[in-house]
Formats: sequence, C-alpha cells, structure tokens
Amino acid sequence: MNYFYKFLFGNGKKKHLKTVFSCFAMFTAVTAADAQVSAYGFSQATGTYSPISGSVLGAATGNASATNLNSNVYPLTLPFNFVFNGISYNTLNVSTNGFITFGATVPGTTTTTPISGTTAYEGAVSVFGRDLSSVFDISGTTGDISWQTTGAAPNREAIIQWKNFRPSSSTSTTAAYTFSFQIRLQETSNVIQMVYSSGAYLVGSTAVSGTAQIGLRGNAATDFNTRLNATTLEFINSTPGIANSSTQAFNTANAVPGMPAAGLTYIWTPPTCYAASALTGGATTNNSAAISWTASPSSPSGYDIYYSTSSTPPTSSTPPTIPNVPGTSTSIGSLAPSTSYYVWIRSNCGGGNTSVWSLQPVQVITQCQPPAILTTAGAIVCPNQPATLSATADTGASITWYDAATAGNVVGTGSSFTTPALSSTTPYYVAASTGGTSSTGMTNAISTSGYTLDAGLLFDVYSTITINGVNVYPIGTGAGTVEIALQDGNVSPAATLQTITVNLTGSGSPYVKTYVPLNFTVPPGNNYKLMMLTRAGGVSGLIRESGSSWGSYPLTVPGALSVTGGNLTGNSPSTSYYYFYDWQISTKCESIRSTVTATVDTACLSTSEVNAKDKMKVYPNPFKDIITINDVEKVKSIQIFDTAGRMMKTIDKPSEEIYLGDLKSGMYILNISMKEGNAFQIKAIKK
Repeated sequence: MNYFYKFLFGNGKKKHLKTVFSCFAMFTAVTAADAQVSAYGFSQATGTYSPISGSVLGAATGNASATNLNSNVYPLTLPFNFVFNGISYNTLNVSTNGFITFGATVPGTTTTTPISGTTAYEGAVSVFGRDLSSVFDISGTTGDISWQTTGAAPNREAIIQWKNFRPSSSTSTTAAYTFSFQIRLQETSNVIQMVYSSGAYLVGSTAVSGTAQIGLRGNAATDFNTRLNATTLEFINSTPGIANSSTQAFNTANAVPGMPAAGLTYIWTPPTCYAASALTGGATTNNSAAISWTASPSSPSGYDIYYSTSSTPPTSSTPPTIPNVPGTSTSIGSLAPSTSYYVWIRSNCGGGNTSVWSLQPVQVITQCQPPAILTTAGAIVCPNQPATLSATADTGASITWYDAATAGNVVGTGSSFTTPALSSTTPYYVAASTGGTSSTGMTNAISTSGYTLDAGLLFDVYSTITINGVNVYPIGTGAGTVEIALQDGNVSPAATLQTITVNLTGSGSPYVKTYVPLNFTVPPGNNYKLMMLTRAGGVSGLIRESGSSWGSYPLTVPGALSVTGGNLTGNSPSTSYYYFYDWQISTKCESIRSTVTATVDTACLSTSEVNAKDKMKVYPNPFKDIITINDVEKVKSIQIFDTAGRMMKTIDKPSEEIYLGDLKSGMYILNISMKEGNAFQIKAIKK
C-alpha cells in the first residue's frame, strides 16, 4: 500500500501530517497504527459534580425500551479541535451506553463493550460503558443526554453529560436507581476527565449490580487503558486494568463495591511524546533486516530501536539497541543467519522524554547462510554437440544446475553437467546448497472420522524451515474452501502469523487425498500451531484420527521439527491427529546462481579443417611463456579463450613464436583461423 504526505479533511477530522513507507514485510509485518492510549497517564481526584444545562442531544419520552434512551447514538460537532491519540478531531459520536467515539465509523446502537469491541472507530472514551437506559417522569425525574462548552479559547472545555441514567438498562417504573456522569474534553491540554455524581433510588430499593467498562480505547482494541475492581473492592479504589475487557464492578445497595462517590473524577492525561506507528519489517539478508515506520505526530528528534531473539517486550528502563535513529527507516545489522528477531520502536523527544515502546513487535527472519560456488568452467563446442560444464563449491555442499537465473528447471546435479546437443551459445546456472526436503510421516489417513472445529496440530521448529505443503482429505458434497493458518500458540488468543485459503473438493468415502501447497516459512521456536480456521461451500470438514488409535506423538524430523500434539479450539491439547498428513518441508539453503556458458563456435572444424589441424603443430604443450606454431604463414589470426568461454586475446598475422607469458596458469582454447577460410581449435595448457 502506498501513502503520500497529505492533510486529511473530512467528517470533521483533521489528521496530523505523517508518512508511511511501502515495504515488503517478511513473515509478520505491521504493528497497529496510532497505538498510543496505553501511554495516557491516569490520576484520580475527589471534586464536585457540576451539572450542566446545555444543548440536549436526546431525552427520555417514556419508560419503554424505544423511548427511554436505550441504544441511541448522536453525532456531535465540537467548537474546537480536540487531539485524541495523536489525531485532531472536531466531531465525535455519543452513545447512550455511556461512551463517546472518534472517527468516521459510528458505533452500533447496541454496542455495550466500547473498549474491548472491535468496531473500526478510531478511539473511544468510556465513562460507564454497558447497556444503559434512562427514566421518564419517575418521581418527577426525567433523564437526558446534553452537552455544553465552557471557558474561553484556547482553554475551553466540552462537557458531555448523561443525566439521570440507570446503571443497567430497565423499563421498570416500580424500581429505579439513577445517577449522572460526564466526560469533559479540555482544549489545548487535551486532558480527559470523567466526573460522577452520587446516585439515589427514585422508587423502590431493589439492588442493581454488574460491571462497566471504564477507560480509553485507541484505533484498535489492542490499544487500551482501563480500570479494574472486583466485587470485593470499592469502586472508588480501582486499579489499572490488565486487559481491554477489564471492568469495574458496582452495586447500588452494598457499600462494596458500591457506586461512584459524589465528585469522583478520573483524569486521563495524554503523553507529550507519541510513539511511531505502522512499524514494518522489510527485506532481509543473512545478517541484516530493514525496518520502517510511520512518523510520530510529536516530531521527535529521533527513534529508539530495540530488538531481541526473545518476544519479551522491553520496559521503560530497557536501553535501546540502536538509539536516536533519524528519519523513518533503518537497517539492523550484525544479526545471526536463519534467526527470528522481534523489533520494537519508541520516539525519542529529547531530554529524557520518550514515548512508550510499540505495543506489538514486528518479527523479521534473517536468511540462511548458504555455501558458495568457488569456481566454474564453461566449454566451447562445435554446433550440434553437447558441452561439459563444471563447478566446485564449499566442502559438504550440493551442486545443482538450472536452465534459468531464477526459478527455471533443475537440469543436473554434481560437479559437472553435460548439456544436450546445442545449436547456439547457451547460458546455464549453478548453485550450491545445504539441507534438503523431507516428510513428517503420517502419509495416509486410517480413519473415516471428520471434524470441522477450529483445530489442528502443535509443533516445534529447531531450524528455519519452509512448510512446502501438506495433504488433506476433504469431506463434503463438492467444491469449497478451507482456510489454513500458521499461528503462535505462546499467546492467548493465538496470533495468526501466516494464512492461506485454498480451493478443495469435498466428497464421501473413499475420501480423496489432496495436496495443499502452503509455502509457510517458519523460524526456530516452540508451540507453533497449524490450524484449519474456517471451511465453506461444499467442504464440510477434513479427516482426522481420533484418540490414539493412529499412534502417538511426537512425529519428528531430526534437526528440523517435531509435531508434538493435537490442538482443539483455543489452546486445548488433544491426543487426536488433526487434518494435515505427510507434511513436505524444506531446510534447503541455496546460494545465488552463477552463470556458466556453453559456447557454440559456428566456425568449427570441417573435414578439411581436421586435415589442416593434423598438419599444424603447436608446441610445447604444456608451455611456459612461448608457444611455437609451424606453417604459421598459412594462419590469418589466433583467438585465445579461457575454459569459461571468455576471449582473452586476439593475435592477427601471428609469428611462429607467440608470447603468452601474461596469461595465468590453466587450460586455454586456441581458435586458429586460416587464410584460406577454414578454422580449427587446439587446447593448450600454460604451466
């Protein structure tokens, strides 16, 4: 994807200037953009709840679900720009369910989990996020949602107020507890306050209890800043949340956890140094990796980079591996070959003021260290004759010959290769490699049992491999699709690293063994998962082996991988064998291909040329510096080639003795052209 420098105006939103570089990301690539709300500071105070009487967005007109402010969303335009999560907005959306959101995407009217929900709004502020409703004329009280601006520029404050709301949605007119709360957005400082009033029963005394999401959400649900208290801890003594689904428990009748106290104020302060976003891994070599990122809106002096072979994230006190990098890209060097690295970034705003580290690392995998081709030797042949080419490589390496510089076909193996008969000069390509291909076993299904859940196999990898493909047995009535994913099972939920959707044909027994190409590159690590995530169309499932009737784990390819167990939905282990038979894996590490040329000499020997060659003598052979040619008066010119087909020297009107002391030791081809028009070749060796 390509991005350009631009200001974005529209839907009441102004985005800061930023850049994004387009890169090829190997394995896992991009971190979430604008992931900053986790860095907001939190504090709590006891103040005074000051109700407003501003513009009403919506008011209850009855106590039925359709009229009591249950499940409504109202758009709101602010009179000033408010920066949330590093982006400037002048519009937002207000939900009756106790929260506001930013961005063009509007939350659903029934959204009740604004922080853990995955709707694509660009941020949320939740003051009491749950299914709420208000009241109409109960004991003379009616609820509404309103807003108002106070103060003078540049220090204005926009206040959004939920007045006389029940803490849980209800239509009862005989039991009603209400309270009020506000979100206050401050101009310039961009501080967010949540202020609560005390509550009271309007009628009845039935206890209402539950939990509410309170805090901030960024551009994605993975970026959060929540509050937490269980039913055994007072509401007013909350602690930092540990997940985007963390909540605060409440109870209208019991003191613990109780309800918000009058004037309870939560204060959320934005960081002064925002992190970069969209960290991306680029091209790798066997000892380096390129990375790039989107510039921070804080315009820092530089960026700190931290990388490690461990997925354990850095802390605020972790020193960067590469400090204060200018620009929005760099290359990490001095890496080990065939190794997976995790990379984090933070902004360095100077004077010790740094942002948080990026929430998720980007993973890059260095390439293997291949053996080298040491020498090559081409050949010169007559038309319609084969040529024998040769090469040498590092000790222990395999040599493979190809008919193209990339891709192409394997045409031979070993240190020499004889071409077919050639009519024209033809290049061939040779490479050295270590490793090879192998299979995990379990080549055929013995069961007729199908399964359709999110399930698969657990495995460990000892050196970087490529899973070229697997075999499956589709069940069903015809054409359909199956999604297969490579996942990291060390986190919960498992992180999908690579995925592919393939076309298959389901059938009844006997089921058809079908090869599925995957081409998943996997670095060393444990607890990987190969999973079937979804299936659709005429494929209803895949064959599995239940229990232990098929055998037992592990299934090991020495030095490469071990299939350690079955895996059901989530991280549930199983002794069954799921879906993927006869894995075809590759551990091959191959050098770049070197060109070796088979040169066809169109002026090659005829019968008369053979006779001329028999009469003409070149001596001594081998020679040291000088060769002698008899009957040299019949020679028009001599061209001297090395064994790779490169012309080293041309001698017109040669003399009987020819000085060749400037050539290196080795074998040469003398192409001798006669004055009468014919030509022939003689091999000569220089000592």
